[in-house]
Amino acid sequence: MNISFLMRNPRRKGEDLGDFILRVVLESLQEKDARVRAELVDEALSFYRGRIIDNVEEAAEAKAGSELRRAEAELSELQTKHQALQATHQRLVASYPTSVSVREAEEARLATARVMRAKAAAIAEGPHGIPSNISEAIDKLPDPKPKWSK
Repeated sequence: MNISFLMRNPRRKGEDLGDFILRVVLESLQEKDARVRAELVDEALSFYRGRIIDNVEEAAEAKAGSELRRAEAELSELQTKHQALQATHQRLVASYPTSVSVREAEEARLATARVMRAKAAAIAEGPHGIPSNISEAIDKLPDPKPKWSK
């Protein structure tokens, strides 16, 4: 009949694993037969090795599980933010005009022409902003004629 290691060597209530193995090894060393003594010590150390591996694996699984839960929570939060941003983007796109009125286009065209004329006149001025014949001629150029309206 095969009796387990823990059945032959019961662990005391609240006893630390390291203390338990140390106690079992010290008790095994009191065995008179050297071969039996070596087998008992090997069995205790093998049991200890197995428990350490189990504890390390459990800790790694627990850590991986908590990291997975944290990553899933973060992913869920990012997906919620993405959906909110996407909804905002869709609202903004829907509110943009798909065309510009003729009046707005003509006003923008005139404003652009005035800015270009003022910039060209400023470039043509002399040192320290002194007007020259060319800059004054540029300032006197007429506004462009309407392109889309009459």
